[in-house]
Amino acid sequence: MSRVFVKKGAGLACGAAIIALLVTGCGVNPDEAPESAGASGSEAIFVPPESGKSSKQNTKPTPREAGTIRVVGKAQGSLTPSLVKAYNGAGGTATITVEEQGENQAFEEFCAGNADIVDSARPISEAEYRKCIANGIQPVQFQIASDAVVLAIKNETDVGTDCLSFEEVRNIFRAGSDINSWSQVGYGHDLGGDLNEPRMKVAGPDEDSNLFSFFGQYVLGDPEPTMLSFRSDYQAYPDDAGVRRAVVGSNRDFRAAAQFERSRQVYQGILDSLAENRRAVRDARAEVAKGIADERPPEDQARDRAKLAKAEKNLENLEKSLPAARRYVNQNRAALRRLAEMRGTLGLFRFSYYEAFEEQLRPMEVSASNDFARPECIFPSQATVTNATYPLARQLLLTINYKNMKDQDINEFLVQSLSRSQELAENVALVPLPDETQATELAWLNGTSEPDVIFYQSGAAPEVGTEQQADSASGE
Repeated sequence: MSRVFVKKGAGLACGAAIIALLVTGCGVNPDEAPESAGASGSEAIFVPPESGKSSKQNTKPTPREAGTIRVVGKAQGSLTPSLVKAYNGAGGTATITVEEQGENQAFEEFCAGNADIVDSARPISEAEYRKCIANGIQPVQFQIASDAVVLAIKNETDVGTDCLSFEEVRNIFRAGSDINSWSQVGYGHDLGGDLNEPRMKVAGPDEDSNLFSFFGQYVLGDPEPTMLSFRSDYQAYPDDAGVRRAVVGSNRDFRAAAQFERSRQVYQGILDSLAENRRAVRDARAEVAKGIADERPPEDQARDRAKLAKAEKNLENLEKSLPAARRYVNQNRAALRRLAEMRGTLGLFRFSYYEAFEEQLRPMEVSASNDFARPECIFPSQATVTNATYPLARQLLLTINYKNMKDQDINEFLVQSLSRSQELAENVALVPLPDETQATELAWLNGTSEPDVIFYQSGAAPEVGTEQQADSASGE
């Protein structure tokens, strides 16, 4: 497996490195991966010098026209349009052109010196890095925001497992999936061993959602996912609220289900009263007939007729109330049944939406390892999404050439973008940068610290996670 190393520093490049390793470890074929798969290239032949330091080739600025910033890429759900709009609105002096193209092509343009910035949702791959270095371009990647898919079931639901492997996630949602029970997946129990575990049902956003495209590309491996990429019983909804209702039920159903026992008692009470009142009517009629036969005094017979009239009126009222009581109890029973049928439904949620409703949702941990003997289960959190250790997370990145970092127009755009990135990310339901990461990256731009540098070492030498020191971001 290719290994990625970074110059010592905080979060961004390390996170990018981790995501590359995780996806490769999940069985994704990097040579066949879609544009946004985030996999590192396994064919890279670049090897750092024996010293373990990055390449000593001389790096050089990318030739460019001052005052014009060329951005290529535009990742799915990109924050770049918001960044450009905010920059222009703040009186930015540079003209920014954004050429929308696939990430593979975008990195090719960048490494050939034909672009200033790459907008991507994955780190630069080993093969792309090698091409950049060969052309004297030292990539530096700035993280702007993060995003993640959270797989969640209804809170306080037991489906037999808390963790799924990346491969299992793919197999659950892919077209033609034969997984129809929770007993077929997950760590922590014998697969296929408990037939009482709930039926596997899935729900998520429809084709108009960035989350749908991200999941289809990154997990299912389809460069242009459609509903045909997903299992045939995938329940698609136009918004997160619809997915949540499919997983946990609606408030209306909760209220109705809560009233079921009370409504059942009322309905049964009416049935019991009907039986009693029918007897009362029969008895009253018999008493009226007996009074006539016995030639009771008129006042006694009048009293008997009054009792009959009252019994008949009570019976009429009870019979009128019966249909409504029956409908009410049936509606509540249906709500209870719907909630029971939702048990085990697995929904796809944007991380920010899951956070807002975490009291209702129970997230699945996801393991990058498919080794059931040694799972690496990661819980979705602000930290694991930001540093991309959570396997279903992605980092929204801007890649530039180190030698152009101090160009006035590029530097100005990046400083303004990073300064406003948290606010803009929250506006579009992305995960904003932590303050520490934002401060670190701004320090790269103002020159008070050197940026992290990704470089690759092919072969089996160091272990995953080893850090090696680069002399400088230029590699000199």
